[in-house]
Amino acid sequence: MAEIHPTAIIHPSAAIADDATIGPYSIVEPEVVVGPGCRIGAHVTLGERLVLGARVRVYNYACLGTASQDLKHRGERSHAEIGDDSIVREFVTLNRATREGGVTRVGRGVVLMNYAHVAHECQIADGAILVNGATLGGEVEIGSRVNIGGLVGVHQFCRIGACAMIGANSKVTRDILPYMLADGHPARPYGPNQVGLERNGFSRDQIGRIRAIFRILFCRGGLLRDNCTELGRLWPDCPFTAEVMAFIATSRRGIALPRPGLTLPEEPDLIQPPAAER
Repeated sequence: MAEIHPTAIIHPSAAIADDATIGPYSIVEPEVVVGPGCRIGAHVTLGERLVLGARVRVYNYACLGTASQDLKHRGERSHAEIGDDSIVREFVTLNRATREGGVTRVGRGVVLMNYAHVAHECQIADGAILVNGATLGGEVEIGSRVNIGGLVGVHQFCRIGACAMIGANSKVTRDILPYMLADGHPARPYGPNQVGLERNGFSRDQIGRIRAIFRILFCRGGLLRDNCTELGRLWPDCPFTAEVMAFIATSRRGIALPRPGLTLPEEPDLIQPPAAER
């Protein structure tokens, strides 16, 4: 049977796994689902229709699944989900969606550090990390294994591609391509997130290919659309090319560009350029 502190307030419609624990003074609202092995700390609020997967750890004073702060919200039945093995630290806030039937979704193995905020309809893929104080506006999309630094602000509707890293205190106003390291006000890419890629098991050859893609897109001058055409011509069969070009083609906010004149040093031992360039 679940271990629930006697001071906790649990709505009768909530479904709590038999091996879950809920700490002092926590509140579990209607239709919440708390999965197996979850550990909920003290003074936590789990808002209506929130679903926690297995083994989610929620620390003290987090406030999850509460109503959207979007002023268009008029009480629609919306939802929020947090995937298996995620960690939610102290004072994190996460809002459920605005639209009827909409979902704010956090994937598996995500870490939300102290004071991070996830707004309505955000989609966070598996393995992402939001460092202390990172804030996501509504309908932001975060790719898998993204690292967002402390006190970063991400504008509504922006996307950050897989394995990208955003430096602390940055302001993201446009989409950040997958695999990139970005920083600044506004955030601009400075090259591949090499350390993050290495830590995530990318080979030297794969990192070299990503560096070559960055140079083709951003270090030759000219328009991004023309460089995309050139990239597709030079390296049509590379999966990284396909992923980056699809990301660009579906951007609504526009793609963040490097500062003018940025160059990326050649690293012959890492880079195997497309055959057409050799």
